[in-house]
Amino acid sequence: MKLLVVSDFHGKSSADNNLEEFLTSDYDLLIILGDLTHLGPSSQAEEILDRIEESNISTLAVPGNCDPKSVHNILEERGISLHSKAVEFEDLTFVGFGGSNTTPFNTSFEFTEGEIEEELNALACNIEGGWILVSHVPPYGTKADLTSDDIHVGSKSVRNIIEKKQPLVNFCAHVHEARSIDKIGKTKIVNGGPISKGYAVEAELNGQETSIRLLEL
Repeated sequence: MKLLVVSDFHGKSSADNNLEEFLTSDYDLLIILGDLTHLGPSSQAEEILDRIEESNISTLAVPGNCDPKSVHNILEERGISLHSKAVEFEDLTFVGFGGSNTTPFNTSFEFTEGEIEEELNALACNIEGGWILVSHVPPYGTKADLTSDDIHVGSKSVRNIIEKKQPLVNFCAHVHEARSIDKIGKTKIVNGGPISKGYAVEAELNGQETSIRLLEL
């Protein structure tokens, strides 16, 4: 299975153009990690999703913390939402959680660590075999959540579920400058950076084997 993983459009036209270029390659699944908009309007998300539908690629998406709740509703209406869900695709289970832990900026789609932990524990408790964690916010204390001020801002609850349940990969976003591939135990932690800057992730998944490549236009 070949995946394209993108995030952090923030309503910029450059992101739309970059996605179109990435989609000229063949992928089995597109994963969107949120922040289609920058605090709205939700019509920006509609426009992006309309263009994606024209490509006929299977898509799963979570909203980001900068997406208003109406964006989550749009993802649900289109049948591509992975937020607070576990979805089977081919031979893998994808577990998703959008938004972020609380921030100093009081953005649109935030959760307490307790809310994140409760939901992820419920989603992952009965999973057997290989699975993928799709989150907007990265796990705490990794290369993927380190800001330019050398402060870790990720979610401790996301880290806890990774330590306990060891998914094959955690695809995450949120911290634009923290483009990286890291590990927690056997789990690969992948922050591909914002598509608005021409960044994305290509992943090939074959059973328990994973090959990850950071892309740049």
